[in-house]
Amino acid sequence: MQLSRHVGHGSDVGRVRPLNEDYHRVWQFPLRDGHLTLLAVADGMGGAAAGEVASKLAMEVLDESFSRYVDALNEGRPIVGIESLTEKAIRLANRRVYAEAVKHEVQRGMGTTLTLVAIRNDHAYLGHVGDSRAYLVREGKIYQLTKDHSWVEEQLEKGLISEEEAKGHEWRNLITRALGTRPQVLPDLVEIKVKSQDIFVIATDGLHGLVLPEEILEEVQRTKNHQSSVEYLIARANERGGPDNITLVIAEVP
Repeated sequence: MQLSRHVGHGSDVGRVRPLNEDYHRVWQFPLRDGHLTLLAVADGMGGAAAGEVASKLAMEVLDESFSRYVDALNEGRPIVGIESLTEKAIRLANRRVYAEAVKHEVQRGMGTTLTLVAIRNDHAYLGHVGDSRAYLVREGKIYQLTKDHSWVEEQLEKGLISEEEAKGHEWRNLITRALGTRPQVLPDLVEIKVKSQDIFVIATDGLHGLVLPEEILEEVQRTKNHQSSVEYLIARANERGGPDNITLVIAEVP
């Protein structure tokens, strides 16, 4: 998977927030039998730039964890599977962010969402905490792979509010699970068998809260230039008010 031809990514502060507290990364680690591709977005929260600290820390832990894994793999040392690595990396990121928040009064209570997809050969491994989202576009359809860890999602599941009420609910941004706000976190983990031309879309709520899945599907089907699609979809979110930071990664399996 050659990243430059198959990936688009970008982030924008939006039209309301003074700072961009989102972080995202696209990595490709060389292996003896191919590559390990890692895609991730994090939406920091906490104000006073603390959210930016939390999301950046999460990305640093992912880089550190997966780099060590790849080194061990290339050296032929016994290692855990990628799903286990994904869970361990997320739990370590949680501990790192929580420890930093406890240490500095100004960062108390900071946290971040974290959604990542690791792709190796014909398998993808997804790890998720918070209300950023991962979608899969396959054979003309779009599927949401993650479940929002939010108050509104919980009420929807219980049948206490309708889909229509959820869309404009004043508490739609209230998340119930985040990285770094508590000593421990329970990430959602999913393993997927991938096919050629599958497209993964990972976005913070600044994008998916304003742009419908059907609109994302229409755009990624319109052009093979995923960087162009990223820029177009971010512009759409800004046209609709851009009340939050907007971050998006689109990656196709060749």
